[in-house]
Order: sequence, then structure tokens, then C-alpha cells
Amino acid sequence: MKTLARMTVLSLMGTLMLAGCGSGDKQPDPADTDPALNGALGDQIMVDPEMAGDQGAAVSAEGRRITVPAQDRTPEAIAAAKKQAAQLAGGALKPAPSPAQGGGAALAAGAATAAQVAAEAKVAKADCSAKVQYSNTWAAKLPAELPVYPRAAVQEAAGIDGQGCALRVVNFATPVSVSDVVSFYYTKALGAGYGAEYKIDGGDSVLGGSKGGKAYVVYARKLDSGLTEVDLVASGK
Repeated sequence: MKTLARMTVLSLMGTLMLAGCGSGDKQPDPADTDPALNGALGDQIMVDPEMAGDQGAAVSAEGRRITVPAQDRTPEAIAAAKKQAAQLAGGALKPAPSPAQGGGAALAAGAATAAQVAAEAKVAKADCSAKVQYSNTWAAKLPAELPVYPRAAVQEAAGIDGQGCALRVVNFATPVSVSDVVSFYYTKALGAGYGAEYKIDGGDSVLGGSKGGKAYVVYARKLDSGLTEVDLVASGK
């Protein structure tokens, strides 16, 4: 059964913390790995890692196999991904400020609150996590200003639009460094008018902020394999 790494939608809406989260029990539809569906995500995103075989596979702290094909981990491929990230961010990336310790839960709380977009849902404290649908195509439905990092391999995604909720959660892996990922989202967030707080929470680098009724949180961690695993949460309208 597939589960979102550490950061599950259930943990986001429930405990509002990353560390020690339990796994959700929802399973994506088999059609989610259909190449035709995955093609809707565009050439920037490698969305079907299982089709790449065992080569380049890594194992997360939760025992999940995380795959980035060998051809996407070459120095040339990494350089191309960084170049594309800079282009998407307007030509150059801003270095993130020095991080503070702790505070990841507060950033997640902001994203959870923003997910409840209807006034009646906020009053009733609707559990948007109970309504999400699991499909890698949710990665293509992220806000344009907060896309998946270029050439990253999407491992799993979930989301909902409707019933008083607006939420996307995408887990992906990339061979670029944690600092590269943080700088990309820091630059993109500031350019789009979001706030950007940078924290270190346990083994995770956490970046998050809000703009009006929207919020986002990025959790990035370095795996023993050298890959960077990222949980990207975007919510609100």
C-alpha cells in the first residue's frame, strides 16, 4: 500500500506536525500510474517512478522505495534541473535566510486552516483530510506559483477541491540539494506575494507562509541515498 512519506494529509489536518506522523490508509487508484494520465503533468515532472525499475531506488525512513531514474541523477541532468528552476523563478534564485529552530507545526497549522475555504466548513472544523482523493495528477493542480521542482519524481499526491476544502499534498524526490529546493520555493513564494518563514524542525528543513486565504508548507530532507525528499502542501483559494 502506498502512503505519503511522513507528512500525510491525515497528520497535517490532525496533529499538524511532521515528525512521527502515522501513515494514511487510503490507496491510490491503479489508474493513477497510467502513463496517459501521468502525461498530463508535463515533461518537467517524472510521475511514474515504478516504471523505472529498481535502478536508482532509495528507501525512506518509513521503508518506502523512492525512485529517481539514473539518467535523471547525472551531473548534466542535475544542472539542467537547476537551470530550469532558476528560469521558473525569474532568472535567479534568492538564498533563503538562516533558518530558525522549531516552528514546523505552526506553519502546518496555517496550511490546515487555509484548506477550509468555506465559512461553514471553518465553523464546523471540517476534516478536509477525510475527503481527499489520491492521484498523481494532483501534482499538476498545484498553484502555478508553487509547482513541483523541475524534473523531480513525484512519488504520491492527494488533494480535494470542493465540499468546503481546497488542499493539495505532493510528495516527490529530486537529486538536487535541500538548499536548492528551499531556495527555489523561497524565491517563488516571495515573487508571488507569499510570506516565507524558514525553520529547522528535527531533520527537516521547513519553509512556509501565506497570502490572503492561501498557504503553503515545504518539508525537505536529505535521504541516506543522497536524494532529497520533499513534501509540498498548498491550500486555500
